[in-house]
Amino acid sequence: MRSVVLVHGLMGTVTAHYERCRELWTHPVVEVGLPGHGLDEQLPEHPARAAVRRVHDAILAQPEPPVVVGLSYLGAAVALRAAESVAESVHGVVISGYSLIVSPKTLRLWLAGFTRMAAEQHRTREYLAGLHGPEWERLLASTVAELDDGCLILPQQQDIESLGTPVLLINGALLENERLAVQPAVEAGADVAIVGGAGHLVPQDSPRAFVAGVEEFLDRVSERRTVFHERRRVAERAASARPVPAGRDGV
Repeated sequence: MRSVVLVHGLMGTVTAHYERCRELWTHPVVEVGLPGHGLDEQLPEHPARAAVRRVHDAILAQPEPPVVVGLSYLGAAVALRAAESVAESVHGVVISGYSLIVSPKTLRLWLAGFTRMAAEQHRTREYLAGLHGPEWERLLASTVAELDDGCLILPQQQDIESLGTPVLLINGALLENERLAVQPAVEAGADVAIVGGAGHLVPQDSPRAFVAGVEEFLDRVSERRTVFHERRRVAERAASARPVPAGRDGV
């Protein structure tokens, strides 16, 4: 049975982001903790680059091509970049809590605001230190730096178009920029799902809907019933319908 590889988001952990889903999966699940997060003691100079390698290795370790799930901006970027490197070994990619209309500049501003809030609020600092250890500030700063130096490149519409494997976007209905992400995702050839009553972290807010959406997508990929497959069929029909140019002798 195909597995589901789960990638959590920035400054979270697999438990923090996916725990409510754990009892609901019917497929095997592989949980990938990202460098520097949670109990992981490894904090390399470029944690996002190391994260892509870790997910890449997890994909190749599966007996069958898995579905790779990336949550929020870091998780989605890591999942998609890892899938790009081994597209033939990936059954499909799911991104959630992600908006294609949010620019890297906007995300940097959000992260800068989050960093200031964490520095000023004692409870937030205690929570992050308890979750990630004393180097949590370096982890956050390193990730922000990777947005600037190109080590972390956010997925854009053209990345989904060129990936070569089916993609599903699952977002919550409560955030406007994540609702508005539907249109560019559809244009890129992704399947989309909007979950009512859910915010940025759909697996936390609506775990049953999230698990059902991922596993239903996995089945549709197997049955070739996705937007990706339909686009391919349309392209093949169009190619076969083109007239064959006549040779010089008119034959």
